[in-house]
Amino acid sequence: MNLSAYGLEQPYDLALHMMHHIGSPDPVLRDELIYFTMAEWIGQHVFSDEQLKALLLLAMDEEHLFYRIGEQGTDSVFTRAFSVLMLPPILGVDRQRPFLHRDEIHWIKERLITYLRGEMDVRGYVENKGWAHAPAHAADAVEDLAKSPYLARTDLLELLHALSIKVMESNQVYIYDEDQRMAQAAMTILGRNLLEQAELEDWVKLLQDARSEDEDEGRTLQQFSQLSLNIRMFMQSLYFVIRDQKAEPFPLACSLLLRALNGRDD
Repeated sequence: MNLSAYGLEQPYDLALHMMHHIGSPDPVLRDELIYFTMAEWIGQHVFSDEQLKALLLLAMDEEHLFYRIGEQGTDSVFTRAFSVLMLPPILGVDRQRPFLHRDEIHWIKERLITYLRGEMDVRGYVENKGWAHAPAHAADAVEDLAKSPYLARTDLLELLHALSIKVMESNQVYIYDEDQRMAQAAMTILGRNLLEQAELEDWVKLLQDARSEDEDEGRTLQQFSQLSLNIRMFMQSLYFVIRDQKAEPFPLACSLLLRALNGRDD
């Protein structure tokens, strides 16, 4: 790529320019050109540690990860969804050559949890505009972050419960493999083998109870059906993802999930 044609001399200069357009409604520009190029450069170690930190801070600021947070059905989702997708490649480099400190990892965790709670637009593929896929992208970020040795048991439990907020979606049925991406993130958290048995049991019960009409005040029948289906699909995906794993706590998780899945006829 000839950077001088853009009046830019370094990849980092172009990266900053691309971040201003990462939420473009043009799927070719946003996904195939901007994000793919950024992820490739990050993986190829084009950027210095300081530049990666700067890109991370930019991606997670109020004009990117939290840009018009809470909106539904607008193009603002593309900025948020592709900003959160910047986390996996950057965190991947950090695992290869650590440059993020403990307090920075914990700051990322808090920002990501806040985002999971605040993101209301859960559309998958948007006609003529391509992927939004915010829940799946956020799950990818959770999966990568959960691998950090700086995160302790309580941190992982917070991430698991924040992820559950998106699992328990009632406004739209997930049909674009969101359940599998979220299940992979949950498996990574469980695979750290830090959660206590009671915490795992309580988490599965939380999902199971959410599928009960008695716990579903204020929702329409359609919303309840959508929520129940999303939870069931997630639990099934997680069960199959971890079924063949032998290490603790996977056998316990499989047993709890199977019991929960068989405990209610839909």
